[in-house]
Amino acid sequence: MSACVLSRGWPLALLCLLLAWTGPASAVEVRGANHLWLDEHTLLVRLDIDMRLPAVLEDALANGVTLEFEADARLEHSRRVGRDTLAAETRRVQLQYFALNRHYLVTTVADERMDLKPTLGDALELVARRLGRLRLTDVPPSVRTSPGELELAARLVLVYSALPLPLQLDAGLRGDLTTRQEWLRWPLGED
Repeated sequence: MSACVLSRGWPLALLCLLLAWTGPASAVEVRGANHLWLDEHTLLVRLDIDMRLPAVLEDALANGVTLEFEADARLEHSRRVGRDTLAAETRRVQLQYFALNRHYLVTTVADERMDLKPTLGDALELVARRLGRLRLTDVPPSVRTSPGELELAARLVLVYSALPLPLQLDAGLRGDLTTRQEWLRWPLGED
């Protein structure tokens, strides 16, 4: 009888073992996006960002390495041959860990705005919030009235050049994150 129970339960046990072995997938990526007109010349791009770090980045952060992330947004005119950019914004945010006070420092590079957070989860949430709101200014007024073939594009990247050289060369890290650096595009549409 125990052999019968064991033979029926082995697929479930194998599934549990596989899930425990692989663990949750880590991601630093844009999951979705939308936009909102703030005025006739300003478009707010809102990104839904997933900021789960791979273990190698968590270890690097715990050992004093500063991580820097960059979010880009563009308003583009799509054509058959290429794309013309009508407006764009880039935002960079740094994340550091200080072992002495066990807090994470989140710094927006452009305005040097700094905030301390007690946990990595809180810090990553703040990083995602800061990177996820990009203002495209000086948008031509004709864009709002006739969006035509215009589209918005956004992406999130880890700034590899800000990492120490051994991490820049880490094939596992590059393989995990470079696949998620594609541009996410959606039509501008009418409001």
